[in-house]
Amino acid sequence: MLNSFNYKFGNSLCNATRTACGRGPSSELTPTASAASLGHVRQQAVARDSRFARNCEGIALADANAVMKCLSQEGKFSIKKHFLLPTVYFLLLFFLALPLHAADDFFFKANELYDQGRYKESVKYYRAAIDDGRYEPFAWFNLGNALVQLGKKEVAMVAYKRTVELLPDFVKAWMLLGDLYYLAESPSDAIVAYNRAIELGTETDHIHFALAECYMKGSDWTLAQKHFERALALNPDRMDAWYGLAEVYEKLGDYEYAVKTLKNALQMTATAGADVHYTLSYYYRSMDSTRLALNEMENGIMMDPENVSARRYLAQMYVKNESPWMAIFTLEEGLRHKKGIADLNLDLGQIYFTQKRYDEAFECYMKAWRAGNSQGRIGAENVGHIFSNAGDTEKAESLYTRIRDKK
Repeated sequence: MLNSFNYKFGNSLCNATRTACGRGPSSELTPTASAASLGHVRQQAVARDSRFARNCEGIALADANAVMKCLSQEGKFSIKKHFLLPTVYFLLLFFLALPLHAADDFFFKANELYDQGRYKESVKYYRAAIDDGRYEPFAWFNLGNALVQLGKKEVAMVAYKRTVELLPDFVKAWMLLGDLYYLAESPSDAIVAYNRAIELGTETDHIHFALAECYMKGSDWTLAQKHFERALALNPDRMDAWYGLAEVYEKLGDYEYAVKTLKNALQMTATAGADVHYTLSYYYRSMDSTRLALNEMENGIMMDPENVSARRYLAQMYVKNESPWMAIFTLEEGLRHKKGIADLNLDLGQIYFTQKRYDEAFECYMKAWRAGNSQGRIGAENVGHIFSNAGDTEKAESLYTRIRDKK
């Protein structure tokens, strides 16, 4: 039925169509991440819980050359060595678990395994390098990277903390620690980590975007705005930051500035897509500007013609605007793309039913049912009831027969 997609636009379609970017800080926590880095999303209507979208940069290991260079720079940092006195029993177990390598080789062997994607195997070599002490800070950092790849983010956080204890000026470790704090729902700790990275002279759009997201979690709209704007100054092509800035204005109830922000995004970034128009439509509806809301939905559908949810919502908007013929046209156009056939026919059936075009309604309901939407059968039976109640038992029985035969 038409009411079956009468969901609130602001919490459904608008949010579902913001998934191209995704939003929530994550710099390099996964190797198979989205190139969008940190994108903008709210609660997706179909299935989405996380506002955390991942970047495609991958985690860079502390390589051997960098290690040796740092080791040679006296006074820049100190490397603390640990000399262990293991028992014979421990030694036997250790050498059974690991091939015989010189202590200096543990770190490089671990990096080799990491580069091959053998993260679990690399962990024990990083731990051996840590015990040896020579490459300890870097081994802790790379251990954290390997643990992230294995999904053990809480343990990875410990490794990154140890890294910055030994190397307080290691910017990359502070950034990744900030990301893990964010994932752990600890924005205040994430803010400290990100600000430390800025203090060390590293200012990137990722850091500012991540800080803005943290302040959004704390409802500090002023600082969120500041950091979204700084992220855009560093990278105007970040659609996720444009969304974030627009959301700040939305939270403040200033829809005019929210609209202005996304209009600027359309002019300044090549990554703006149909979801921008859907979001603009939502803002215009919040401003009680139905005509502009319809225009933006139409613009979005032109760019995204196979978006069934958007098409159904546009049809609903037409019905509410007393333009059922446009709703029918919109839904029939959607059928040409061979997607969402059951839902589109169900909605068509309801429109025809409301217009008392019962034969057409019945055919659409049956198509919806045969395509897999059980509501189609209910709609078809309701058409039969209309004829039965009107005394046309012959017509009603013919329809009931088709329902029983699912023809």
